[in-house]
Amino acid sequence: VKIRGPCWRVPVVSALICATAGLLFVDAGASAGPGLRPHASLSLASHLQPRPISAHRDERACTPTLRLRGAGDAGDAEGAEGAIKEKELGTEAYNNKDFETALAHYQKASELDASAMVYRNNMAAAYFGMRKYQECIDTCKKAVEIGKENRADFKDLARAYARMGNALVKLDDLEGACQEFENSLMEHKDPQVALKAKNARHAITQKAAQNYLNPEQAEEHRQKGNAFFKEGKWVEAISEYSEGLKRDPENHLIYSNRGATYIKVMDMGSALRDCDKCIELKPEFPRAYARKATVEILCKQVHKAKETVEAGLKMSPDDAELKEVQRKVQLQVMGVGLTPEERELRAKEAMKDPNIVSIMQDPVMRQVLEDMQRDPSSAQKHMQDARVKANIEILMAAGIIQTG
Repeated sequence: VKIRGPCWRVPVVSALICATAGLLFVDAGASAGPGLRPHASLSLASHLQPRPISAHRDERACTPTLRLRGAGDAGDAEGAEGAIKEKELGTEAYNNKDFETALAHYQKASELDASAMVYRNNMAAAYFGMRKYQECIDTCKKAVEIGKENRADFKDLARAYARMGNALVKLDDLEGACQEFENSLMEHKDPQVALKAKNARHAITQKAAQNYLNPEQAEEHRQKGNAFFKEGKWVEAISEYSEGLKRDPENHLIYSNRGATYIKVMDMGSALRDCDKCIELKPEFPRAYARKATVEILCKQVHKAKETVEAGLKMSPDDAELKEVQRKVQLQVMGVGLTPEERELRAKEAMKDPNIVSIMQDPVMRQVLEDMQRDPSSAQKHMQDARVKANIEILMAAGIIQTG
């Protein structure tokens, strides 16, 4: 028999076939007489014969073992059954909030079946109920160690990590809790654990922001921003005001100053938000109303500017700045100095306001507008209705109804 190539390329089945063939050739040669030369066959057969197992070698080592993930290696059947019974007793006590009794049963179950991490998980739950959070964490770590050694179920590992995260939250270790929640999600995707991880990250952000608060430093940043504003360095001023708000988010003056700076760079959306926030924090601060009305005039929303000024004057009737802005609003309402194209643009911008659209779609107001268009003198009669009067004033301020 001739074999080509390295011996390791011969499959096991082929080798066995060759061995069998070699033995056959040996038998045939022996019976055929001295004329045949079966030496090659004998040599091959002798190499392929299996080696005898050593007497001192444990035969059980050759037996393959099937291990199921999550089953653990319980000692004997009696011990495993005893562990299950102890677990049931522990769970009954746990449900009755008797955590100490539950812990004793879970510990006994773990002793009877030391390879099952589920009993360690139960012990950790009992510690958590007893508010012994460090013991809970230590037990969870041991449970994970046992679980990995015995190829525990992914969900059991995930529960251990999640419970560690819960205990770390109680100990105010939010960074550690986030890490354990992430470990849990790596084992098993649980929406509740994902929500806990999100809440922990949010709490970390809030805590960092809280630690960053410093009203004194906020005022320093405001003064620096004011200096940049006077120099016409709008970007630098906004940066200082923004840093000041991180130090003191309740400082209405910084919102007002930053809003004025946003107007300079024509960022009307940001300016309007800052003015609204300033009014929210300090409703009696008249300058915030004046600046908000200015933004609304620049945005061709004169009807809104009129409402803003009126609201501000209710809080501060004698404020000179508000009265000046009110005068500008009145000129805009009358269309003084506006070209026909500018009036048309103002009316077009006003139609983007949902409130204006709602008024225009009101059947009563549509009838009133038709009457006024057909007979302008009917306006006096319709203005006797308070609701109709208010809507007409809004439409006039918006440029939808034009006089003269």
